[in-house]
Amino acid sequence: MGLVSPVRRGMKKDASLIAQRVADQLSRDALIEPLVSDQFSRQEFELAISNSTNPWWVDDASGRIRGHLYGTTLEDSLFGRQTWTGPDGYSYEVLDVLDNLCEQAYRSWRQEGSNAHLVWALAGSGTQDWLERGYRMMSVRAARALEAVEEFTWPHDYRLRRGTLTDLATALEFDGLIDRAQGVDPETLTAEQRSANRADLENLLDDPECYYYLVDIDGSPAAQCVTFPLPALRGNFANTLHIGSLAVSPAFRRQGLATMMMREIMNSAFGEGFAYAEVRWHIDNRLATPFWPTLGFRPTYVQLRRTLKD
Repeated sequence: MGLVSPVRRGMKKDASLIAQRVADQLSRDALIEPLVSDQFSRQEFELAISNSTNPWWVDDASGRIRGHLYGTTLEDSLFGRQTWTGPDGYSYEVLDVLDNLCEQAYRSWRQEGSNAHLVWALAGSGTQDWLERGYRMMSVRAARALEAVEEFTWPHDYRLRRGTLTDLATALEFDGLIDRAQGVDPETLTAEQRSANRADLENLLDDPECYYYLVDIDGSPAAQCVTFPLPALRGNFANTLHIGSLAVSPAFRRQGLATMMMREIMNSAFGEGFAYAEVRWHIDNRLATPFWPTLGFRPTYVQLRRTLKD
């Protein structure tokens, strides 16, 4: 007769202990990587997990909580139904605890129709346990502190401007470049996926908090970038600017254009009071992977993915 699993559904009475585990884990992560913030409101976390409508699990060894696992299942326009777990969504004392938690969670997520689990783990040593369980690295979060940098002057035929809805066609073209860099052929996207991408770009261009930057060279769009204030996110410091969707037209690459654009944007962000900047890139993007570290960005978290097979 097999042993009874120590894993059970989490309850409100567990929230305080889980919050302490998350706080301890964030503190350890911050000691390893100073660009990870250990800022954490236990009260808000306890309230959120207590009121969660999504199931979560704890490993309960005769009344002693040894770990927890939580995930949110959502529909992804490209990959279908998937389950996401953030840096605060798991803890475990030993690997057997992680295995027990995953076994129970996978069963529930499959019943919800989820086809994959994605988890954010501390870059470096934090990824190993997940890799050993069949996960594959998908994307990277990286950050750097902002500081005053040397001013420079754009070449006379370069113009940095803020794009608008009238630049939607240009944004769609650059979006296709990003898809290809990440291993997605835009020609294979369904009509529904194309429509969703277009709607996302329209919302972005119309959002007053988002800045869609374009660099024109002799009147032709040569590069783009999007920035916005990063909302509260576990592991990030306050006053962090997110920088994303950087793309350079093939005709203008290897001319230092992306570096000049980033210097201008980070100068501006520092002047506006932002203390940090964060970027993300897909692990298969061979242009992004070597670029961001040259600007002082260091990986903080890595997103890993595992297909949920029966």
